[in-house]
Amino acid sequence: MHIKSGSNLVEQGGTFEPLPGYTHTFVRREGLRLIFRDGNGEYSRWATANKPRPPRPLMLGERRTVVEVEPDGRPITGESIYVLTHQMCVPGGWMDVQTARCRATENLAGIYCPGGTDIEDNKLRGYAVTLFKAANEFIDAHPYTQLAGILMDLRLQEAAGKAGDRDDPGKGFEIAELLEKSGAL
Repeated sequence: MHIKSGSNLVEQGGTFEPLPGYTHTFVRREGLRLIFRDGNGEYSRWATANKPRPPRPLMLGERRTVVEVEPDGRPITGESIYVLTHQMCVPGGWMDVQTARCRATENLAGIYCPGGTDIEDNKLRGYAVTLFKAANEFIDAHPYTQLAGILMDLRLQEAAGKAGDRDDPGKGFEIAELLEKSGAL
C-alpha cells in the first residue's frame, strides 16, 4: 500500500517531508483512516482522493509577498534577479503596494507570507522584511484596511453598548465613507 506525498509515492513504513525538516512516517491504513507518526507521536487523517483543495476565499486586507524572476541578459551563475512585490487583497483581487528588485539564489520564485518569514534564503528574506516594513504605513492608512477592521468588530460583536458598536447608526456612515475614499462607490 502507498500514499502520495507531492509527486512521490510513499510505501507503508516509509518517511516523507511535507515541509523541510518536518519528517512524517506513514504507519498504516485503518479503513478510511491513514495513520502517521511525527516527532510528537501518532495521528490519523481521512484518506481522500488525490484532488486539489479548492482555493480558500480571499479576505479583505490580507497581505502577501510575491517573488518573481526578472529575465536578465547578463550571465549570472547560481543566482537570479527577482522582483519582490508586497500585495494586499482588495475587492477584485490583489493590489501591488511596494516593489523592489534584488539578486539572490536561484529557484526561489513563489508566493510567501506577508513578511517573507517562510523564505528559506536569508538574503531574499531580508529584502522581503524590508519591503514589508516599508508597505506598513501605506496599508495601515488604506481605507480597505480600516474597513476590514470595522467588519471584524461587527462580526465578533465587540464593543457592545459603546459608541461605535454594531448597532450604532454611525457605523454604517463610517463604512460608506471608507468605501467612497477607496473609490468603490
